[in-house]
Amino acid sequence: MIQYFDKLSLETKGIIFMILSQFFFATNDAFIKHVLAFYKNDTSYLGEIVFIRGLFVIFFIGLILFIKKNLDLKFLLTSKHLLIRGGMEGICAIFFFLGLATLPFGDLYVLLNLAPIIITASGAILLKEKVGWRRWSAVLMGFTGVLIVINPTKLEFGFAFVFPLLAAAFITLRDTYTKKFEQRYDSIQVAFVTGFMVTVVFGIYMLFHFKAIKLDDIFYIFISAILLSFGYIFAVATVKIATISLTSTFRYTVIIWGIVYGYLFFDEIPSHNMIIGCIVVVLSGLFIIHRQKKIGIID
Repeated sequence: MIQYFDKLSLETKGIIFMILSQFFFATNDAFIKHVLAFYKNDTSYLGEIVFIRGLFVIFFIGLILFIKKNLDLKFLLTSKHLLIRGGMEGICAIFFFLGLATLPFGDLYVLLNLAPIIITASGAILLKEKVGWRRWSAVLMGFTGVLIVINPTKLEFGFAFVFPLLAAAFITLRDTYTKKFEQRYDSIQVAFVTGFMVTVVFGIYMLFHFKAIKLDDIFYIFISAILLSFGYIFAVATVKIATISLTSTFRYTVIIWGIVYGYLFFDEIPSHNMIIGCIVVVLSGLFIIHRQKKIGIID
């Protein structure tokens, strides 16, 4: 099996790693949602749950950096760029987990994957990037898909849809900011500081919204942390061995995992609106990626 894998092209390996990273990310989220379900999705427990998970993640990723002899805590924890990026990730995580506690899995991931569309729009508005009518049409198409998903005439889950949209906005800010310095740091170093800052942010969140969890639940959080660490590792490996334009299209597989987990473990049956809106959002995102590759914005 290993010999067969070694014979695969770097592009094929990159696709496999991207699919695996999304699988691990979604499975990690499923464990957190499972723990929250024990407490009837009371978001007051989020602080302690994600804080404990963060401690495990910091240990796992820190161990990898230590083995690679690349764990320079003074350098990493005094880097203005990495700390700001990590802070953005932490705020993004708050909105994401609030959405995780209140929305069906499938809807959550569809709305979160609006990020590539927002990035295109913000690039034109904030960074003065040239965006042609084709990509602007795809942006409008993506926002139309969001309207289909949230179904404003019913708002079945109230205004909880705002949480993943805010998370997607912070993902946009994070990625736009990262472009300024991404070549200066090792990807795993970025993941380490990100995990550290998310843990700090939820430690602060925990101070204002604290409810103690049961000791038995730490096992599920531990498994979640391992899964998240693997997600980071495969996401880093994807970037290192394959082009973004090739692998980014497979990022949408997280929606499939979300729908499957939601149906199997949380009794969430996808609505017609969610399915149609999902198709619209994904197609618009894929078109934007295709156009960016064609005009040379991404490699």
